Order: sequence, then C-alpha cells, then structure tokens
Amino acid sequence: MEFIELLALILCLTAVTCYLAAGALLLRKKTKPAAMLAAIGWLANLGIFIKNWYINGYPPFASMYQVLSDLSLVFLVIYLLIAVFEKDQRWVAPYFCFGSAIPLIGTLFMDKEMRWALVPALRSGWFVPHVFSYMLSYALAAVAFILTVAYLVNQNHPVRMKKAIYTIHRLSFPFMTIGLLFGALWADQVWGNYWQWDIKEIWSLVTGMLYLCYFHALRSSKLQKYAFVFSILGFAALIVTFLCVNLLPKIPGSLHTYA
Repeated sequence: MEFIELLALILCLTAVTCYLAAGALLLRKKTKPAAMLAAIGWLANLGIFIKNWYINGYPPFASMYQVLSDLSLVFLVIYLLIAVFEKDQRWVAPYFCFGSAIPLIGTLFMDKEMRWALVPALRSGWFVPHVFSYMLSYALAAVAFILTVAYLVNQNHPVRMKKAIYTIHRLSFPFMTIGLLFGALWADQVWGNYWQWDIKEIWSLVTGMLYLCYFHALRSSKLQKYAFVFSILGFAALIVTFLCVNLLPKIPGSLHTYA
C-alpha cells in the first residue's frame, strides 16, 4: 500500500470513529466531548479533501470516491448553519454526525483511485456548482431520512420530529432544484442540449417529483398519512440516482459514464 493510500485510510477511519462516537455522546446529552470528537472527525475528513485536491490538481468532485468523501464533509457545516438560523432544531445534531459517517463508510468498500484524470466533459464552469448543489441537497435528504426512520421506529416527540423532518426537506429541495438547473446548463454547454433523457437525468427528475409529492401530501388532509411514504420513496430514488446508476454496468449510450 502506498503512503498516500495508507494516509487516506487512517484519516477515513479516524473521521468515521469520531463521527459515530460524537453522535452516540450527543444522544446522551454529553455535548462537550461530542463537539470535540466531531471537530476531530471533521478535520480528518478535511484532510482527505485536501489530499484529493492536492494529488489531482482540481476540485475533487470527479470520481465516486471523491464525492462520497466530500459529501461527509458538508453535514456538520450544514448543521452549524441550522443551529444558527433554526435554534429550536439544534437537537438534530447526533443525526448529522451519523449522517457524516455513512458516506465515508461507503468509501471503505470501493476501489479508491487516488489520481483521477479529468475528462473533457468535466472541464466546465458548471461542474463544481452542479455537484456542490446536489451534495448539499443529498446530505440534508439523508438526515431527513434518518430522522424519518427514527420517528417511525420510535414515535417519541412526534410534533418535534415532524417539524424537523419538514424543515430539513424544505432546505434540501431548493438545492436539488438548483443542481438540476445547473446540470441542464452544463449539458447545453457540453452536449448542445439542455435535456437528453439520459438514465441519470430521468432518475434525478423522478427523485424531485417524489419529494414534490411529499410536500403536496403534507398540505392535503386526505394525503397527509402518505407524506412519509413519498419521503422514503424519494430517498430511495435519490440512492438510485446517486449510487446505483453509477455502480451498475455501464449503460450503452449513457452520457454520464464518467461519473
């Protein structure tokens, strides 16, 4: 194993351990040691980001390994913003810590190409804004999903849980929409068309429509009981869009095979 691979592994394991431990401590109301561990985990995670950028020479959003590593980095940043502007939602901190660990755990089970050649389609000014918008959206959607499962398993504090889930979805959806818009502008620049009905584009549209159904269901007295169903289906579609389409054998004619 090369030194750079060993360093990446050590940083990853450190970050995962700290994130999970911080989440567990927060559930027990031990905020000071939890905050310290979360900070150590985030700094280790930042080390992975810096390492990826340094050895490749471009913002590390190109490969699935890079994106998963980066995705873990944004959870706690988002939480800090929520803690400032939505002070009554600070109790969701442990769920953001758990969410931070999940993408990094995923990187442990996949091939890690430390150096990744940037294909021509990715050399666009829309590349980073498109990916970053979706990263923010997906991180928020993941926390909303974790909260939804926690609520359905143990229906404590129903009003507080439902409000938090709605608030996080409300923050996630605009970034998802912006990411889709940036993707269309990028597609027009690279392929000369805003929309190609590529499989990844189709699944991203399905994901957005399911989350729209969630918001609509909340406003309908007849459909309210199905709101969580649409939320869970939306997250399932998100996983298909983000992971499954990329991990399946390359689909002939797909424009997103570089992802």
